[in-house]
Amino acid sequence: MFGLANKATPIIGVDIGSNTIKVAQFKRDKNGLSLVNFGVVPTPEGSIQEGKIAKGDIISEALGSLLSLHSFVGKRVSASVSGQLVTVKQVTVDEIPRQPLGEIIKWEMEKHISYPIEEAVYDYQVLSRSQTDDGGIKANCLVAAAPLDIVNGLMGVIRKTQLEPVFIEVEPFAELRLVDYVSYKRPDLDAKTIVMVNIGSTITSINVADQSMIRLTRMIPFGGARISQAIASALGINTERAEELKQESVNVNPDAILEAGSEAERATSAALPIIDELVLEIRRSLNYYTTRFESDRPLHLIISGGTANLKGIADYVELSTGFTVELNRLLLDVAKYDPSMFAESYLNEMSPMFSVATGLSLREYEAAAVRKRSGRRQAKPVPASESLLTYRPGSEGL
Repeated sequence: MFGLANKATPIIGVDIGSNTIKVAQFKRDKNGLSLVNFGVVPTPEGSIQEGKIAKGDIISEALGSLLSLHSFVGKRVSASVSGQLVTVKQVTVDEIPRQPLGEIIKWEMEKHISYPIEEAVYDYQVLSRSQTDDGGIKANCLVAAAPLDIVNGLMGVIRKTQLEPVFIEVEPFAELRLVDYVSYKRPDLDAKTIVMVNIGSTITSINVADQSMIRLTRMIPFGGARISQAIASALGINTERAEELKQESVNVNPDAILEAGSEAERATSAALPIIDELVLEIRRSLNYYTTRFESDRPLHLIISGGTANLKGIADYVELSTGFTVELNRLLLDVAKYDPSMFAESYLNEMSPMFSVATGLSLREYEAAAVRKRSGRRQAKPVPASESLLTYRPGSEGL
């Protein structure tokens, strides 16, 4: 455990998206966690292309300015990789005597990624082992892989900003950590299978977690930018004005009453077919999950990302899917905050956007969360090796 009382400063969670860069940091004291600061800045235009960092110098400058502006403490950071080329799966492999499991996993991963395994950073965890009828051993593993150039691009930005990389991990685990951390305050979450839907600017991730374990992850080439483009096209306006309407006037709440022919009604009508596409993909993902995994735990959706603040979206998705839905405002359950620095209404509005950055910043506080959930007085810290795609100094390619 680390805090301001230790030599090591608290980790800063850094979430670099195609539309915005988000940063969050917490510190621990005798009364628990408190919010040091959080901040957001637009991602420089053209600096991320096809999910990869194309202009690291520009992103580094923006990140450095953001950290300086909000007076974050220290230089230790945790960051995440995401996108359609990032793979998270459960696989079952046969263990072979005198054959390292890592080599077997490598062979298996080649079946699940679209690029050469030599160009990937990958990691795995053994979830369970079972014995076969013929006396062999099968290992059920959770594996994650990302293209080496994506990881190296992120590492380059961190180093150019004169920061110390502590962890690099895949995005779903950061969000799951946030859910797990507040579960001791929310017993209802512990009793459900959690579906984390993060609607980014260009990519939406759907991650299903059952009993603190990722069971399914899926990336969809859909985001808030599609909604803005649809509004701009239907109303004959530029994307900047369409973005304003999306945030201020669009209301997809099934009970909302909008004046016929008004700008708000026309913008909402343009947005709904795109949102219906997203709902369809959510339903497909959940149908696949319920078919593949047997579980009697109810599904509960948590929506994150900037588009999560679209008026009425939680009600719309809940009505369309039949599952309970909430917006990811779990940041407010994580820690105390100074009301003279942060207005509760502002935190409520911004929290969905910071789910990944918050989860990343909580990496070193996992043991405390386990202790609170289990009621034990002591809990061993979770070592770095237990995070998938964790940055390890000296690791090949990092």
